[in-house]
Amino acid sequence: QGKQLNSNDYGTLGLSWKTCLEASDVLRNVKRYMVLVTNDGTIDIHENASTITLTLDRDIYRKGIKTTIEAPFVMLLEVIKEVTGKQVKPTKVCFKHSISVLEDFTDYFRCPVYSNAEENSITFDAETLKITTLKADRFIHDFLTQRMEEEKKELSQKEDEFTEEINKILKESMASGIPSLTQIGDYLGVSGRTLRRRLSDRDLTFRDLVQKNRKEIAISLLSNSSQSIGEIAFLTGFSEQSAFNRAFKKWTGQTPNDYRKSL
Repeated sequence: QGKQLNSNDYGTLGLSWKTCLEASDVLRNVKRYMVLVTNDGTIDIHENASTITLTLDRDIYRKGIKTTIEAPFVMLLEVIKEVTGKQVKPTKVCFKHSISVLEDFTDYFRCPVYSNAEENSITFDAETLKITTLKADRFIHDFLTQRMEEEKKELSQKEDEFTEEINKILKESMASGIPSLTQIGDYLGVSGRTLRRRLSDRDLTFRDLVQKNRKEIAISLLSNSSQSIGEIAFLTGFSEQSAFNRAFKKWTGQTPNDYRKSL
């Protein structure tokens, strides 16, 4: 699966790999712009004088995720070979999950491969990645980088829509019980951990959204309905009116009853 992928499969990001000045820039662009391709998991790079290591943090929350951890490392190596024209090889590859037959991986990567490791990572000798790419072009690469920044802004707007989708789910389910982060993630097709990270990227937490929606529903019901305080407490996901009263006062500085009287 990984060997079938090449730079042409990754749009503007793939074009930027072709025009990078050095092979090491391919890894840096992966970290900076892989969000344009997937938001499942996080990528990081650790560099020192002798090595460059790319790590992939992705939850194995359903069958098949192991493949989506293995394939990107194969794809990455294939892309580096493609854009440099050299048979580059890493110095070490690690997978957190168990792999029953490591020989297939060691034969491909031509370096030590470890399973049940502390992280998913691929490490290169820093000097090895100083190779100039075949189509290195600073002007074109800068142009593509600018375009990718614009795409990231567009993606940020979509993330706002993603957050609104979570808000919608919370509002619709509030009266029947607040769903867990994992349940919402399952509904949206992402892991709970990925959902938490995507919210964190926007300086939000799941608890923030729950409280925000509880507050909005409570204020709307107090302002526009004749339902009792107890009924409103239930409709906002509180099992006891006293807990609702305390929460509402924390939100607004008033009790629900005082708030309604002030309207």
